[in-house]
Amino acid sequence: MTNSIAALLLAACLGSVNGAWGQAIAASPPLVAENGGMEGTIVVNDLAGPVGLAASPTGQALFVLRLRDRDVLGVDLQDPTKRWTAVPATPEVEPRALGIIDSSTLALLVREEETWSIRVHRLPAPGTPAAADPVQTVKLGAATEAGESFPAILVSPSRDWLAVTGLPGAMPRIVRLTITGARLGTPSERRCPALADRPSAVTVGSGGEWGLFLPPSPAAAGRGTLLAWVSPSGAQRLLQLDSGLERVTAAACCRETGLLWALAGGGASGGGAEGLWRVDAAYVEGRQVARAVDIAALPTPTGLVCLPNGEVAVSHGTESSRIIRFSPRVGGPKEPTR
Repeated sequence: MTNSIAALLLAACLGSVNGAWGQAIAASPPLVAENGGMEGTIVVNDLAGPVGLAASPTGQALFVLRLRDRDVLGVDLQDPTKRWTAVPATPEVEPRALGIIDSSTLALLVREEETWSIRVHRLPAPGTPAAADPVQTVKLGAATEAGESFPAILVSPSRDWLAVTGLPGAMPRIVRLTITGARLGTPSERRCPALADRPSAVTVGSGGEWGLFLPPSPAAAGRGTLLAWVSPSGAQRLLQLDSGLERVTAAACCRETGLLWALAGGGASGGGAEGLWRVDAAYVEGRQVARAVDIAALPTPTGLVCLPNGEVAVSHGTESSRIIRFSPRVGGPKEPTR
């Protein structure tokens, strides 16, 4: 068995009983410790309300979107007591998700009444005043329906495009914008997967392939959320499997390791709990499978982001939030240190 999703996609491309799946995707050796053990350390434990997460390109800083306060904080991961305001709150603007374009530029998905937009902000140096006004605003459309959605911004591994998912109502399921320097292009569904169902979570693999968590078909009662991998062009479905998870709300495929992480409500078979899961790739008895591994039970997980050295950071909570940094270790699961 192999943990790396990239390795599974490579196996599917080269050895599927249905012939070639499309372009091969290079595998990265997994850095996760033996038995998939992860050690959790609480980084932040004093935030009010739910939060979302993004990380700097180097992984040295976390950026925390405080949904209640409507601002963005920077947190130094080497010393989490060092914090600064990266984007101050703006009246009448409700930020819903964030993504880091580069070391000096941040994108915010915002809602103003019924209008959804992306606002591009320059990141200040820690300790210097932050500007509330964006350097660019790109309108995505409008939606009158509220509904339950988990909007997200995904920045490609090459950092030359980003995508927005989880928009409500009749808005596109996925929309893509090119990145040129610090500016975004026109929103487009070109090179996005054509989908009949709205995905509950979307990620991007190390080769630019789309990873989609989709609802099972009505004929597949009792099965978990589907995991589909689609070519970078959005035109070819490379692989589709039962993920073994239910109620997936966020996903992250880490470029450095090729490992796929998810926030989910539990295992499809009734095992495990709400929290952080790893979806391992396997090639067993001539067929591809995905195996959901329960990493940590976390009530109401809200944010997930990859960090260097095989680490991930997760936020959870609604009335108050904490952020936990998970690191690979030998020896099996362990509760977060306090």
